[in-house]
Amino acid sequence: MIHLTSAALFFLAAGILTSVSILSVFQILFGIALTYYTYLAIKNKKTKLPKSAYWLIAFTTVAFISLILNFDLIPKPSKNFGRLKYFLFGFAGIYVMQPWLKLASDRSKKIISTTFLVSIIVTGLVSIYQVYIKGDYRADGLTNIMRYGYGSAMLLLTVLSALFHKQKIKNWFDARIGLVAFIIGFAGLYLTLARGGLLAFLCGLPFVIYFYRAKLGLIFGGVCLIGITGLMAFYLLGKGGYESRFLSTKNNNSDVMRRSQWQAALIAIQEKPVLGWGLSNFHTQVKRIKETNNLESKTYNDAHAHNVFLEIAAGTGLIGLFLFLGWLLTWAWEMLKGPKLIGALVIPFGVAFVVGGQFEVTLDANNSSMIFALYAFSLAWKPMGDKTYDV
Repeated sequence: MIHLTSAALFFLAAGILTSVSILSVFQILFGIALTYYTYLAIKNKKTKLPKSAYWLIAFTTVAFISLILNFDLIPKPSKNFGRLKYFLFGFAGIYVMQPWLKLASDRSKKIISTTFLVSIIVTGLVSIYQVYIKGDYRADGLTNIMRYGYGSAMLLLTVLSALFHKQKIKNWFDARIGLVAFIIGFAGLYLTLARGGLLAFLCGLPFVIYFYRAKLGLIFGGVCLIGITGLMAFYLLGKGGYESRFLSTKNNNSDVMRRSQWQAALIAIQEKPVLGWGLSNFHTQVKRIKETNNLESKTYNDAHAHNVFLEIAAGTGLIGLFLFLGWLLTWAWEMLKGPKLIGALVIPFGVAFVVGGQFEVTLDANNSSMIFALYAFSLAWKPMGDKTYDV
């Protein structure tokens, strides 16, 4: 079963930035491993999980109830119910990752991590080709601009942190390939021109440095804060139009559209504040809400809220949002209290997720797979006892 888990993680590493189809292989294989190890945990009465996992279980339950209550309003129920699997992979995935981390060979771990790094390089090179050879204005990698841009902002911080702590993970992390992956991956991220993604990366960067050199991280964080404050002031007060997307002001068409989505989401929450319109079902209400309330960007009406937390609240209500935030905050606390290496790899990622989540719903298939796999991995260091697992 350890080999099956390794195969699942190989397809996860290969597919995060490249293909939803490859990820589907991961989901099938990981689902088998998850079923097996969850059965073992129940059979051996070793089902105890970290506190954050219970918040995630509670959120998943509320999300399921929200879908049942709004079943007649959901165009493709199987798609919405299918999204629940990512949360399941998060909390139950801990049962899978614990024995895997203990019993999988360093060779298997290195193959998986190298596959992941190579996928970053390949996708970055594709992005460079798209802009400098093909002549596209923005790179979209092998998935699309938002999936790739915001996903890269999160994962590149983890890669950079791994480079800083390479001596601790040298048995399964190739730092030379990691450095190439970071450089080319960052070029790809920049070429997406995803402003929210780059801001998320910038906000997470001081935390990477802090876990390596605390004082330097604090100094760098102060410099970043000054720079971000200046950019925000320019964004809010600037009036002119500029070629660079990074010098856009609040009146650009893209942000007018985004704000209209935020407004529509807030109205959707007011209409159904308790359990919402159903997980990932906000998009079915956008057209009606915009027309009824005379909001801007009425033709942009079959889309998410462009904000993770508004999307969660619109779909699962304020109860769902409360539980989702409880999961996120408890996970952050567990990372702060856990091993320094785990915190160094995960906390900058989490900062980028929160910041980037203000501008984009990053819980798509690719990034959800990455987020909840990392969650399971980050908590799998908990003691497992003396149980011997079938390999």
